[in-house]
Amino acid sequence: MAASLVVDSPRTSPRRSWWRLVLIGPVLAASVLTVLAAATPGGNTPLIIAAVPAWLLSFCAWVALLAVRPHGRDRRLCLLPLAGGLVFAIAGSGIPLHVAFAMSEPALTRYAASLPERQRWIFHEEQAGAFTIDQVRRWNGVTELGTAGSGGMLEQCGFVHVPAGRVQELGASQITHLTGDWYARCVDFD
Repeated sequence: MAASLVVDSPRTSPRRSWWRLVLIGPVLAASVLTVLAAATPGGNTPLIIAAVPAWLLSFCAWVALLAVRPHGRDRRLCLLPLAGGLVFAIAGSGIPLHVAFAMSEPALTRYAASLPERQRWIFHEEQAGAFTIDQVRRWNGVTELGTAGSGGMLEQCGFVHVPAGRVQELGASQITHLTGDWYARCVDFD
């Protein structure tokens, strides 16, 4: 009866996998922040500000691992640029905005229908689906819902419910059709 001489050293597996955690953690955090930021019309400014250092940390970890001799030849290190490219392609395509809007459309429709006709401006934070609405403007049957944290310092973004055929009246710098009478809109003030 011969005993097996193969013994798993406890030091080999943690030593091999530590670099995966160093790389995967920041990439995963940056990817989630980027996709969540892209799910708001005009982008969510606080999430964009948080995503930039996460991507920089991911890049620095990737460069450091390329410089380390045993890990520098590992083909899995190509996954960071591929993951970054995929995340930015998804964010740039508008998929996160369309998905978040599709999940929130019933709540946004109920909220827009519940607003009084006689009040032209309403400044009150209200959660409608995945979005925080911080201002509402109603005029001639058009309802504009401004989303909190979206756009830049000189840009106001949100959703607009417009009766058919009246999109030209909006005068926005960027209008994206979502579904039916709903549009994502950004107005640039500079």
